[in-house]
Amino acid sequence: MANMTTEQALQLPQQLRQSQAQTGGQGNGRAGNNASGEQKSNWLSDELVTISSQEVPAPEKKIDVRNFKSELGSDAAYVRETLRNKLAEYRIPAAIPVSLGQDMFGNLELEGNISASDSVRIREDLQRSQDFMNAFKRVSQQQPTLEYVDNVVKISKAYGVSNTVFNTLLSENEQFNGLNDIAHRYQSMKSHNQDIEAELGSGSFHLKVN
Repeated sequence: MANMTTEQALQLPQQLRQSQAQTGGQGNGRAGNNASGEQKSNWLSDELVTISSQEVPAPEKKIDVRNFKSELGSDAAYVRETLRNKLAEYRIPAAIPVSLGQDMFGNLELEGNISASDSVRIREDLQRSQDFMNAFKRVSQQQPTLEYVDNVVKISKAYGVSNTVFNTLLSENEQFNGLNDIAHRYQSMKSHNQDIEAELGSGSFHLKVN
């Protein structure tokens, strides 16, 4: 080892202190870089979470009211024409207004200015026809639904507002949004939620003729 002079020996502690100070500064610099890197990493993570949590808009549910009217219109026309023919058989003037409904047991109810005996015979004749009863059942179940749907769609188009109750009647799958499907959900909602009965409408259905 080389010999050290007295002057060099006296300068050695000062050099050591300077060396330690430089080492500490470099360490603090690395710590600062690490802290900055962690902050940047945290900021990126938060940003990614925010983006991934954004809600994806639900697909718009579409129905064709015109198609519903066409489907149900043929059944309603068949029911009216059959009833008019039956009234003619009993020599009841065609101009007399009558309405056809069902009681709570599913039996036909005929209302109008006709005799009680004629009313009973006409109802019995009509109930013997399975085709007539099937058509009338579809009309009685689906006509109130169609009127409600038609009204909601018209209001929505006119004012650009959505109806929460109506939206719950529609399925995400369009193939389950036929008039019969909506009618079943409509009737179920009316029977299980009395709070919205006023909006959906209540009362028995009667098909008016003449």
